[in-house]
Order: sequence, then C-alpha cells, then structure tokens
Amino acid sequence: MSIFEIRITETPADSGSSFPSTIYRGERWDLSHLRPLTFTCDLETGFDVTVLVLFSCHCFTRSFKWDGRTRDAIPDDEIYDDGRETRVLCADWYRASRQLLRGVIVGLATRRIVVADERQPNFVTVETVASDGTQRVYAVFFEVSKDRIRKRRLILRVQSAYMVDGGLYRRQREARKVALRTLLRASLEGRKIRA
Repeated sequence: MSIFEIRITETPADSGSSFPSTIYRGERWDLSHLRPLTFTCDLETGFDVTVLVLFSCHCFTRSFKWDGRTRDAIPDDEIYDDGRETRVLCADWYRASRQLLRGVIVGLATRRIVVADERQPNFVTVETVASDGTQRVYAVFFEVSKDRIRKRRLILRVQSAYMVDGGLYRRQREARKVALRTLLRASLEGRKIRA
C-alpha cells in the first residue's frame, strides 16, 4: 500500500459559508480560520475523492450547561446565536481553534484517529499541547459522510474541538485506531467503522 497523502485544493465558493466575525467582551474575533477546506485523495478506487471539511460553531462556543453560570448571569456579548442554536462564546476554545485546528485537519493522514462513539458514529484525534508549563489535550471530534448531491465527494464535519480537562475517556483512549484512508473509504462505500 502506498503512502497516503491528501492534497489541499481550492474550495468552491458554494461549499458552505464561513462564520462572520463576532464580538466577545469588546474584542473582535476573526473566524475566517473556520472557512470550509477541501482536499483530494486517492482511496485506491480508480478515481480521486474530494473531501469537503466543514466546521461547527462548537469549535469556539460551549453549551450553557458547561458554562457554570446561570443563563441570565451571562452577558449578551458572550452569547452566540447562529440561527440554529444559541451557545456561549469561549475564549479558550477560540484561541485553540485559531492556533491548532486547521493544522490538525491538514495533518489527519498521519494522525492517530479513534472511534469516539460508535453509536454516532464519530471520531476523535488529539493534540497534546504544552501551555503554561502543563500538558493539555486538544480534542477534535468529527464525522464523515457521503455527499448526497455530488458523487465522489465526502463531507468531513468537525463537530467540536476543545481543550479536554482530564483527557479523553478511558474507552476513547483504548479504542481501536483507524487510518484516515480506511475511514474515508468505508464512508464512501457506506460501511461503518467499529470501535
């Protein structure tokens, strides 16, 4: 089997919108690093497959449940509403997404990927980061599916990405490793990856 490589390509303008900048505590957050990304790869199917990478607002926001404050105690300039859901802006998640997320995605072909939750199914890869003299784990959770409109195209949706306090769950740490090529090919063929 040859070395698996991905080739970043131009992302079509109609592939999904980027997040507009937002204001957090008077500071403008540029969210252009979360614009859709496209790459092509050879899955040994006789044709190149295009993978469209989409990001969710969960890369820079967290749920009200995990904020620790009551909803009415959260200032309006910390609330983010994308029209589908309302969440709390998180400076830690935003900074991590700007510094790490795109690099993690571009490097998926060489990263350790495991099944995060077989019921979803979704996958996770992590980056260990030294911050303030301590090691932290940046986890990127994603799913892959066939594009319903375009043949030979897959959609990789980054569901969430954030610093994980305490690391991954034991089951996630011990889950079976899956190569990106295997994951993409299974998605293209409509097969599930088991933990």
